[in-house]
Amino acid sequence: MESAVVIGYGSIGQRHVRILRGLGLEVRVVSRRSIEGEQSFSSIAAALQGAPQDYAVIADETARHGDTLSALLEAGHRGPILVEKPLFINSESAHDLPRENIFVGYDLRFYDLVNALRERLSGRVIYTAEVVVGQYLPDWRPGRDYREGYSARRADGGGVLRDLSHEIDLLLWLLGPWKRVAALVGRSGTLEGDSEDYAHVLIEGVTYKAATLGLDYLDRNVRRSVTIQHDKGTLALDFVAGTLTENGTMLGESRPDWNDVYRLQHQAVLSGTGATQCTAAQGVAVIQAFEAIEKAAETGAWQTL
Repeated sequence: MESAVVIGYGSIGQRHVRILRGLGLEVRVVSRRSIEGEQSFSSIAAALQGAPQDYAVIADETARHGDTLSALLEAGHRGPILVEKPLFINSESAHDLPRENIFVGYDLRFYDLVNALRERLSGRVIYTAEVVVGQYLPDWRPGRDYREGYSARRADGGGVLRDLSHEIDLLLWLLGPWKRVAALVGRSGTLEGDSEDYAHVLIEGVTYKAATLGLDYLDRNVRRSVTIQHDKGTLALDFVAGTLTENGTMLGESRPDWNDVYRLQHQAVLSGTGATQCTAAQGVAVIQAFEAIEKAAETGAWQTL
């Protein structure tokens, strides 16, 4: 039986544990707290001592990813590693990063309508794109005070640029690299905490004219969509409605089942096949993109990538 170690046991870590068990893996958990009913360990070294694991998932706080990855490699782990998004809190942590066998958890790539959109774009000339995601932060986790979560704390990796970086990865994966960016990023004053709650970004692509990216913790009407103008018309993916259309014609309907999406992601990494999973190098490109956005907002000037 294959085995895995999951580091971090918050809501995302727990989801990884359930799904990996469903795939038939024996799972160990590393957490700072004792967990009833789990093979839990207080350190990575203890979890791996005498029992090397085939697979590792890093699902602790973003600010800890660099130290966790180093500890995992120092403890002798040699199998594939999936790091929850974003890979690191900043690009400084990416120095001397081993690039093989390390992947980043940008699981939107495994949603069937995203793949249908990507296939539909093949051979098309892209003109412009609009990517939007917004949801009121206090509504994210019912029953839990948003001020106690990492999203409200910049030092822990909160703020829309890192927290909602799925959309940055999507833009890069679907349309290719950016040439330069301009941005407005900040805090509206309506939420407590010190992390940015909105970002509005203008992008000039290397192979396309322009894209706009809107990220926020403010929208009382949940929105998540990708709209692309190309030489044959308009492609529109609405994640909330679960629809993909082209020029008003329905191409597909599928509400994302996130357990299935996570499962497909794990299977891709474990099998080592296919090009859908986000590589370490692509994960670093996302970090460089949101750092360029921050610099553009700070200086009020275009930033090249």
